[in-house]
Amino acid sequence: MRRYPKGHTERAFTLIELVLVITIMGLMIGIFSVRLSDINFWKEEAALRKLRDLVVYLNNAAVMDQSFYRLEFDLENRQYRVGVIKNDSSIIKNQSGANIPLLRLELSAMLSPDMGDESTLIPPPSMPSLAEPTTLPGQMEFLDVMTPRGKVTTGDKRENPYLIFSPRGTSEFGVIHVALGPGHPVTILVNPWTGMAEVYREYKDFKWNLGR
Repeated sequence: MRRYPKGHTERAFTLIELVLVITIMGLMIGIFSVRLSDINFWKEEAALRKLRDLVVYLNNAAVMDQSFYRLEFDLENRQYRVGVIKNDSSIIKNQSGANIPLLRLELSAMLSPDMGDESTLIPPPSMPSLAEPTTLPGQMEFLDVMTPRGKVTTGDKRENPYLIFSPRGTSEFGVIHVALGPGHPVTILVNPWTGMAEVYREYKDFKWNLGR
């Protein structure tokens, strides 16, 4: 038999007290989870706006700097980065060798310019920080990217997809599919004529038929 000093009283948790403690802990965990979910939601929404606004910025920057800008996507690592294409020769020639191309070649070069085999990618002179890879936050990820060179999906063992913005004030046609968490696909359509980006809250396919 256990003996206690005089004046000592044994204190034990009652069932009601245990239920109250467990309930309070459950509420705290629930509130924390909701807050964390809200934080991730707003981070992903901000990242979506940033990517959309970047398309518009690159279209304007290409004109201002009279340079070809390239937006490259690393689907596996959920990243993208920006560079300026440096090329010694930017004169476009037609098949006859003339310096003034035909209208169709000019239109093709405007929408899908050929950078040549000896072009290199350098950091943007006006904003070198854009050359650093930007990683998508939370569970946000790239699903696929459509460019004039075709569609590249996550898991493809091909060259990273990219979009080119021309100093003529146009860009390449592009469709960027991202997911804001499981089951929430978003489509970003890059308009080659205006350089603007339109956002659709669904997985939406577009095709580029010019010249076909």
